[in-house]
Amino acid sequence: MSPTLISAFLLIATVFHSSLAASCPTGTKLYNSKCYAALGMDMTRDKALAYCKKTYGSYAVLATPLTYAENNFVTEQVQLHANWHTWLEFVADGTYIVGDDGKPPVYTNFAVGEPFSVSVGYCITIGMNGYWYAQPCADSHSALCEFALYPPTVKPTTTTTVIPSGYPSCVQKYLNFVPCQSGWEYYPPTCACFRIISNTTYYNAMNTCRSIGGTLASVHNSGEAAFINRLGVQTNSYWISTASARDNIIVGLTYNSDRGIFQWDDSTTFDYAQGFAPAEPADYTSQGQIILSNPMGYATYMRMGNCAFQTCRYAACKRYVY
Repeated sequence: MSPTLISAFLLIATVFHSSLAASCPTGTKLYNSKCYAALGMDMTRDKALAYCKKTYGSYAVLATPLTYAENNFVTEQVQLHANWHTWLEFVADGTYIVGDDGKPPVYTNFAVGEPFSVSVGYCITIGMNGYWYAQPCADSHSALCEFALYPPTVKPTTTTTVIPSGYPSCVQKYLNFVPCQSGWEYYPPTCACFRIISNTTYYNAMNTCRSIGGTLASVHNSGEAAFINRLGVQTNSYWISTASARDNIIVGLTYNSDRGIFQWDDSTTFDYAQGFAPAEPADYTSQGQIILSNPMGYATYMRMGNCAFQTCRYAACKRYVY
């Protein structure tokens, strides 16, 4: 056999082998480098998750749509293989809906009025219409497993962003130009760009900030608080105070009751307890805000207020540019 024919044969064999290696297991469906498998039976949410991992490996999860298109694909699989409700990965934590990583989903498609409960013991299903619903985790529903076509060999570790002390090197680095995209405002002392979004709830704001490359803002000093306050006031030159928590600017502060600490959405250290207004934090179950005009004179202070489900005036997104 000639060298040319041997080379051609090896090339074909390599391509054929690669195509086999890139295939999902028999009976599963490939979409966006992930494999999906309908379990074909109804069970509780926890049993469904355990069954997925037992059958397809430790990295298998219940279906977790990340985009509108992916939600449509999952809906098609539900229509083909399931009854009305099929378990998704998300569960209620008593405050909102979270995934395996403890964070809210980056994409949601809740039906009107859903999730009707965020109490612990409720989990999320997707219906044959593609909408999401809160259901008791102990109920029995269909399940759709999801796992990566190329599963990682090492589980990724969670890293924590560290705020540099003093004036970081980026201040000098960006002396001659602003490193923020259009619509963002630069605050040099913390090497961050900020953006105000309007008329939103805490978790919708969290998802919006992530979708544009940031997180809900963290606040590490009075200057940063004042900067965020100024952006909020400038957003609406016809400011009329309603003297309520809903006037304020949502920032990414919550209280982790399991660890007994306040934490920021961007995972930076909570080091600005002196930023709380007098008598704050008044409670530990709501979310952080920058006070704008209530009470008068506390414009750069922080407070805790409930914007989890009611629409509030503003929220601040933050993106570092180290």
